[in-house]
Amino acid sequence: MKMGYRCAYEGDYGASIEHYLQALNGGSDNAALIYNNLADSYMNTGQLDLAVEQAKKAISDVQDKTLPYVTLGEIHQARGEHEKAVEYVHRAREIFEELMPEIKDGLFNTIEEVIKKLPTREKFELASKDWVRIMYLVKYTEANYQMERDLIKRHGGTWKGLLKAKKIALDSIGQKYLSSKERLGIKGDDATAIANTYGAMSTIIGSPKVKVVEKGATQSTIRVSACWQYSVIRSMGLDQDPGWVNCSFYCTDYINNVARAINPAARFEFESSLPGGNKYCEGNFRIE
Repeated sequence: MKMGYRCAYEGDYGASIEHYLQALNGGSDNAALIYNNLADSYMNTGQLDLAVEQAKKAISDVQDKTLPYVTLGEIHQARGEHEKAVEYVHRAREIFEELMPEIKDGLFNTIEEVIKKLPTREKFELASKDWVRIMYLVKYTEANYQMERDLIKRHGGTWKGLLKAKKIALDSIGQKYLSSKERLGIKGDDATAIANTYGAMSTIIGSPKVKVVEKGATQSTIRVSACWQYSVIRSMGLDQDPGWVNCSFYCTDYINNVARAINPAARFEFESSLPGGNKYCEGNFRIE
């Protein structure tokens, strides 16, 4: 099981599948966790039907179903079934909050706020768990979009007008990332440094996972394959709303504010996006 986890951590999901299957054949006492991890590895190799099968085995084999429900949500997200994905994440959070009543009625912007509310015995165990981040990113994003939708209905505005107002508030974003870059010890101001800063901060604040797939001084490429903000948009039907603006337009401005704060000669542009029908959002930082 440990070898399977190590291989998955290193991105060798084919090897991790082999190790997890061997662990199951050996009669491990951690069968539910292995089923869950096996589902994750199948998902990362594109074998989504097998991933669903293993996630359901994990759910039926364990009393606390929080983690496998989040995994099942991720698999449905990978299949493009965003409504189902959000539904499973909600189910996971409901179970989690029954066990942690301290945070049941809270609405948290960052994972750090969630961790502060937890009992001491849980803080360190859960602080680095991606599945906790996913649950509260979905909860916060959904509440935020609902508030914006209500605001538009009350005042007769449009999504385009709201987006314009949100873009004005981006001016301070870049400086926050620049300060964080220094605290994280990321050196330089080239395209690689910018990509690494954005990727690291996305992990810290609970935003969609960002993978730096290409590094270079004048050009670096990032990829977002699982965007829960987009899944929430789809589950709420906002992409069907007349006047709704593709989320990638806002993301482009957001990321450009980050890039230019680190290097005024930098710019970012998406090459593909989930709203555009692609499997992932991918874009380039370029130094001009």
